[in-house]
Amino acid sequence: MHSGRGRTVTRLETFRGLTSEIDGVEKPLIVLALLKLWNLVCELFPLFLYSALINKILVEKKIEILWAVILGYFLVFVFLTIGISLSKKFSNRLLLKYDMKVKCKLLKKYMAIDSKAYNVGDIKTRIENDSIVAGNFFITHILDFGYSIIYAIVLACILICYDWRIAFLSFIFIPVAFLVIDFFGKKTKQTGEELRKLQTMNETFLHTTFQNWKDVKINNLEEIQFDELNRQYKRIRRIWFLNQLYLHVGITFSFFTKNFITQLYIYFIGGFFVICGYSRVGALLVFVKFYEQFFGCIQAISNSMMNYKNDFVKIEKVVEILNIDTCNKPYKKIEESDVVVEDLEFAYKGNEFFGLKNISFAVRKGEHLAIVGASGSGKSTIAKLLTGQLKPHNGIINIGNVNINEVDSKSLYDKISIIVQEPMLFNMTIKENFMLVKDSVTDQELIECCRRASIYDFIETLPDKFETIIGEKGVKLSGGQKQRLAIARAFLQNRDIIIFDESTSALDSEKEQDIITEIKCLASEKTLISIAHRLSSILDCDKVMVIKDGRIMALDTHENLRNKDRNYDLLFENQYIIS
Repeated sequence: MHSGRGRTVTRLETFRGLTSEIDGVEKPLIVLALLKLWNLVCELFPLFLYSALINKILVEKKIEILWAVILGYFLVFVFLTIGISLSKKFSNRLLLKYDMKVKCKLLKKYMAIDSKAYNVGDIKTRIENDSIVAGNFFITHILDFGYSIIYAIVLACILICYDWRIAFLSFIFIPVAFLVIDFFGKKTKQTGEELRKLQTMNETFLHTTFQNWKDVKINNLEEIQFDELNRQYKRIRRIWFLNQLYLHVGITFSFFTKNFITQLYIYFIGGFFVICGYSRVGALLVFVKFYEQFFGCIQAISNSMMNYKNDFVKIEKVVEILNIDTCNKPYKKIEESDVVVEDLEFAYKGNEFFGLKNISFAVRKGEHLAIVGASGSGKSTIAKLLTGQLKPHNGIINIGNVNINEVDSKSLYDKISIIVQEPMLFNMTIKENFMLVKDSVTDQELIECCRRASIYDFIETLPDKFETIIGEKGVKLSGGQKQRLAIARAFLQNRDIIIFDESTSALDSEKEQDIITEIKCLASEKTLISIAHRLSSILDCDKVMVIKDGRIMALDTHENLRNKDRNYDLLFENQYIIS
């Protein structure tokens, strides 16, 4: 849902956008709406009690009904307190449930789409901050806004019944207030959009700096980073000031209209009517009391209009992701383990001149394929296509006679494990990182997998062993230790197809040879694909595929390619012998 230039999206459209993918909102809103009506009735009664106090007790001297008025005020207080307490209970429950659901839904949507279209700061802002504003929409911009409108209409009818002449004369300021609010609301929305862009850029900058703080220190970039941070804050500060200025000028104008212009005008007109005999003092006092409540509702409506324009900038970002069609595909259990690729083509957006062209190969169960080539030739891109992280522009990828583009990601991930050069490890204990792939893992399974990945002896040297917290992205571990943990985690998953994407590049020869031995033991039962930069990783593979500039230059065994294929020989001499 996009507002478009100059078009205001209605609250109903926003409501549909926020609830199209999330259920369980309508029923709590109905309960809260009924409680709002309860509170409306409770808030009307004090006005009528005030009318009785002025007209019956002060003007007509009926002192005997004073106790009834006092009792009425007490009962109103009790019932209003009950209504407010119940409203708070249900509204908090609604906000917590929606916040949890919308955050989960946003995460799922981001995982299902090409997340590279959004930077880290944008994703973080949408999930952490914008989703909270979206949750508050139901209370602030639906219930409270609707309550103010209904209350204002009821009070307007009462005012007309009391004195239609003063009522209609006092209503002339309302259109003026709304026109001014609309003007400042548009300014608030414009600056809000610009402010959000700057804040998103700042979030991305901070995230990148924190993640690469070692490189920043090593290259003595602290001052440069701080200078850039200060420049960003200066830009944010200027736009934030304008945004808050427009927002509060609009709100202040509404307050000024209510407390100065309107009330002075009513006292002047009302006093003139009393002097001329068109009204009575008691009726004027009651009218003013009702009008204070009425214009309070008008002020609440105008403030809501201002805040809606300001909040919509953030709400729109949530709706945009919620309404993305992720093409829900069915789950299908893939039985076989053969990988067959036919006429595969792919190019990254903005770099159409380079891409994969006419890639065709097959890896059967029990075979081990090595994919080799210079940096940037397309090896890792093939791995991402095989695991569904990227979608091919043309061609077919079949796993076990199932086209992977016709099934959901879970079908694929239940069949394939991939181990990358920089594995994703979380700021948890070693055991908890394993439990992410198998929550029921036993201690014996942990030990066995870690032994096979040559990481167990190191874990045993740690004071807390498997309960050791390894830091964000495994920052407390070396590159080789992280890779071995990732390999052990893949062994625990025990998928039928395993892809090694330069996953032993940080290991020394001895550790690498131990893992290669384990991989040999898997070869008869699994389908293995290795993207390698070392000769040792290639020699034991059944086939070697040479990639150059996104095309297959050769596909055969190492023995058949060596000294017979020029592309392979050049690669072997320039890169693999050096390795």
